[in-house]
Amino acid sequence: MLLFTSDLDRTLMYSQRLLQQFPSASEMVAVEQMDGKVISYMTEELVSLLKKVCEQTLFVPVTTRSTAQYERLAFMHKLQPAYAIISNGGILLENGRPNEQWTKIMKQRIAASAVPYAEIAQHLQRMESSIWLQRSRCMDSLFVVHYVDKEAFSAAHYQELQQAVNPYGWRIWLNGRKLYMMPKVLTKEAAITYLQEHCTYNQHVAAGDSIMDYGMLALADIGYTPYHGDLKDKQPQALSNIVYSEQSGAAFTQELLEAVLRLAAK
Repeated sequence: MLLFTSDLDRTLMYSQRLLQQFPSASEMVAVEQMDGKVISYMTEELVSLLKKVCEQTLFVPVTTRSTAQYERLAFMHKLQPAYAIISNGGILLENGRPNEQWTKIMKQRIAASAVPYAEIAQHLQRMESSIWLQRSRCMDSLFVVHYVDKEAFSAAHYQELQQAVNPYGWRIWLNGRKLYMMPKVLTKEAAITYLQEHCTYNQHVAAGDSIMDYGMLALADIGYTPYHGDLKDKQPQALSNIVYSEQSGAAFTQELLEAVLRLAAK
């Protein structure tokens, strides 16, 4: 059995904004709605390919999305993967329900290595964050996403904040206008490592577009990343197991899923 762990946003499905940058040759269909508005798309062919992948591999979606955000994904409800990793590794769903043992392990690791977020939030106040911070959202009581004004939030702000939170067991990532602030031990690869110990497989394939997927791809036998992603530009070092695709958007996803099916057939 092939284990296929994959990021979701900008790896398997796409927002309207990204589709404007990298138009698809095929018609897109809605896979996520919020407040009656479509916010994520795939092509019908990609939905069909992913269904085949789910039938022929141990497919595990891996995402930084919170529980509420993951539950909005209509196509995931239809696929019903046996496992899903959400909240950047903080929650492992098994048959749709949180794996209590992993939840307990992760809470213990966070408590042992990171100060409470309330202490970290004080650094934001001292940095006059009101100039660049627009709003914040707590994700499953595990980490926080800050939405920033990209013009007002400078590289100097980022470096200052990184240096401020680093000694306290926290780290930050900037992805577009989203500034992720999370405990260092909260990683996708931590949850995947736990899952690997509790399932049977003979090859591990991973896919992701972001630097936040680096650790997950490093764990895999083969990793795939799209040309439109930032992983290839921001990674600490190039990984010999990664296929750096020349495709972007839906064309990359089709290339990825077809490659996974070929590997699964061997």
